[in-house]
Amino acid sequence: MGSHLPDEIDVVVVGAGPAGSAAALGLSRRGVRVALLERERMPRYKTCGGGVVERARRRLEVDIAPVVERTCERVVLGLAPDGREIEVQRPGGVVHMTLRAVLDQRLAAAAREAGATVVEGCTVTGLREASGRALLETSLGEIAARLVVAADGVSSRTARSAGWPAIAELAPALECEVEVERGDFERLCGAARFDLGLPATGYAWVFPKRAQLSIGVASLQRGPAPLEQALETYLERLGIARPLRAERHGWPIPLAPRPAGLARGRVLLAGDAAGLADPLTAEGIGPALVSGRAAAEAIADSGLDPERAAHLYTERLEAGLLAELAAARKLAQLLYRRPGLRSLAFALRGRALAELFTDVVTGQRSYTSVAAAVPAWLRWLAGRALE
Repeated sequence: MGSHLPDEIDVVVVGAGPAGSAAALGLSRRGVRVALLERERMPRYKTCGGGVVERARRRLEVDIAPVVERTCERVVLGLAPDGREIEVQRPGGVVHMTLRAVLDQRLAAAAREAGATVVEGCTVTGLREASGRALLETSLGEIAARLVVAADGVSSRTARSAGWPAIAELAPALECEVEVERGDFERLCGAARFDLGLPATGYAWVFPKRAQLSIGVASLQRGPAPLEQALETYLERLGIARPLRAERHGWPIPLAPRPAGLARGRVLLAGDAAGLADPLTAEGIGPALVSGRAAAEAIADSGLDPERAAHLYTERLEAGLLAELAAARKLAQLLYRRPGLRSLAFALRGRALAELFTDVVTGQRSYTSVAAAVPAWLRWLAGRALE
């Protein structure tokens, strides 16, 4: 990928993950001069299960079929410690398994092919405004642009330099890339698996790739959680207490958007840098794509006017993605903070709930429509509990 910056840049996008590449692609296709900066050389490792849910795949403007290692049409939803399991299936796939390093490289390449200048090995160390421009201090020198899209992750240095406080609501996740015996792999590779209640405040997962398994645990509540112990317990339950190889990586998941808004001055935040992850599933690729594309559209439609771009970006996110994540947050509180209610709900209507969950991740239903029905569900469950 290219490393030389043009003399004039309209927008600098920081971070070549799904959010940054979606923004750079959208801007380039609208004739905006874009530089996409990536701190490392690609492909670079990214801690992530690599599962692209069908809902997110539909939002992609790039064909990712060449980098999909396995498409899972079957999903097994387990409930710990009850031991109950429900299997659902969708033709065409529920989750498409990728390696994030390869997925990100393909998305960044698409942005470059559309006209973006992609600069690898470029670290942003600071940001300031002067003379009607955003000035980024980088390892390659100062870069000036009219606007900046910060898509450099949950600990975004660009956001901090622009004056945003840190994301307060973070939850821990621990993932393990696992190689197992052939028999174990064949036993586990036929379906994506989600086990609610392990740990008690979250869930565990198995994502089968071409020749290995991504296995992880996440707590979907703020604060520390015994994830090492939960992962060991989960591997034992799966019957792979002694894998051939296991590389563990931990990372934080944002549970709520960054405080103080997602646009200020000449900077728009997207993806994890904005705190945009699904608080019920911890899925971040879909929100990253939506926010990156929305940033591109707002900037292009504003005629590169910072105030107008910020207004359009905020307006569009509030009407769509932010409303969805708020609804998901309400559902997550019921799912992870009320284990007794969760067990009762799955005991009485487990199949219906599993199908509903699958409808959401495949894009057939929305969180807002599901959350609207929650009061009726609670009244029904309370009535059944008293029978």
